[in-house]
This record gives sequence, structure tokens and C-alpha cells, in this order.
Amino acid sequence: GTSMLAGPSDLVDKLSNMVNAKDDCSNFNELPTLGFQIGDTVLNLRPDDYMDKSSSGCSFSLMALDVPPPKGPVFIFGDPF
Repeated sequence: GTSMLAGPSDLVDKLSNMVNAKDDCSNFNELPTLGFQIGDTVLNLRPDDYMDKSSSGCSFSLMALDVPPPKGPVFIFGDPF
């Protein structure tokens, strides 16, 4: 398994730009909830779920993973789920 979320690089880039988390955690309390729809179910992630926050700063814990067809694209929901 993985402790991070992983998905296609174009989607990861879009989410990272949308979230716009600051490396110094200065906007952590204003970060949005992210929702992933799977069928009729929406899985929500709070910033505590998708950000790695430490004494040295913050980082977006979603990594790019490009799996080519026919097995991809894929999205891996790691430890947060």
C-alpha cells in the first residue's frame, strides 16, 4: 500500500494548483475539503487527510502516477481511506 494518494499527473497538477497550499502552512486553515466521487458515493478529504504537516512545513501528499492503457489510468486511494 501507500500512505499517499496517487493519480494521473494531469489531475494531480490540477488539484495541486487548485488547492494552492503554501509550503510554510500559512493557509492550512483555509484549505478546501476535496471530494472524490466513485459511483454514487463521494469520499471527502479534509486538509489533515491530504496534507503532510510537520515542523518544517507543509506538502501536498498526492503524487503523480501515470499508468498507461490498458491498465490505466488509475487512481490509488492510500492510507487516508
